[in-house]
Amino acid sequence: MISELLKLGLTDEEARVYLACLEINGGPVSLIAKKANTHRVSCYHTLENLLRKNLLSQYNRNGVKCFAPEPPEQLLKLTEEKVHLARGLLPQLQSIASTLAFKPKIRFYEGRDGVERVYGESLELRPEIDAKKQRADHGIVRGAAPAEILGYTNLKTVTTFFPEFFRQYTHERLCRGIKTRYLSPTTVESVHAIDPFLPSRYDANLIEILLVNKEQFPFDNEVLIFGSKVCVVSLNPDELLGLVVESATFARTMKAVFDLAWLGATAFVAK
Repeated sequence: MISELLKLGLTDEEARVYLACLEINGGPVSLIAKKANTHRVSCYHTLENLLRKNLLSQYNRNGVKCFAPEPPEQLLKLTEEKVHLARGLLPQLQSIASTLAFKPKIRFYEGRDGVERVYGESLELRPEIDAKKQRADHGIVRGAAPAEILGYTNLKTVTTFFPEFFRQYTHERLCRGIKTRYLSPTTVESVHAIDPFLPSRYDANLIEILLVNKEQFPFDNEVLIFGSKVCVVSLNPDELLGLVVESATFARTMKAVFDLAWLGATAFVAK
C-alpha cells in the first residue's frame, strides 16, 4: 500500500504516518511516531505537511496537540486538484512548446529491431489531399495524391539483408497505396532484385526505380525521405543503426535534392 500512496504524491514518511493515523485513529505526536516507526521531530513536520494536504485534522486533548485522519476519500480530492492544476497549466506549457516547434527532433536506433522500426514509420504516411478537389464518396476520399517515399537505396543489399521483413514491408506499403521512388546502384543482381518481394497483384504505378552507376553511386546506406522525416539506415551488419530526423524544412530540402538527382538519372536513362 505504501508504494501506491507514493504514486499519489506522498513521500515515504507521509505514507507511513498517514497509515499509522488511520490504524490508531490518530492521537498525539508521540503515539503516531511510535506506530509509524519514525523519529518524533520528523514525524511532527510530516504531520504538518499532511495537515496542509487536508489529509489530517488537528485538535487538543487535555492541552496536548493531537492529529486525526480525514476520510480516505480525501486522497481522491487531492488527486483531482492536481489534475485540475495540470489542465490549467496545459495552455501555458503548450505555448512554450510551440515556440520551440521549429527545432528538429532527432532519434537514433540500434540493432535490427531499430532498423525495422525506422522502416515501419514510413508506413504511417497518409495520402496528400487537395482540399479544393477533395470529395468523399462512400467513405473513399477522391482527389488525393498517394503518399510518397523517396529513397536512395541498394536493392541488392536491402533484399538480401532481411528478406522476410522486406517482403512484409513491401506488401504492406503497396497495400496502403504508398508510392515509392528508388534510386539504386545497377548490378546484374539488382535489376530484378525486388521482383520476388512484390505481391502477385499490385498497382505498378506505385513503384518507380532508376538504376545508376554503381561505381559513382555505391549507396552503402539507405536514405528514406517521407512526410516531414528524413531517415538514414545502415545495413552493414557491423553497424546496424537507424537515424530519424523530423524537420519539415530539412525534409523539403532533401526532397528537392532527390528530385534533382532523379531528374539527372532520368536524363541519363533517356540517353
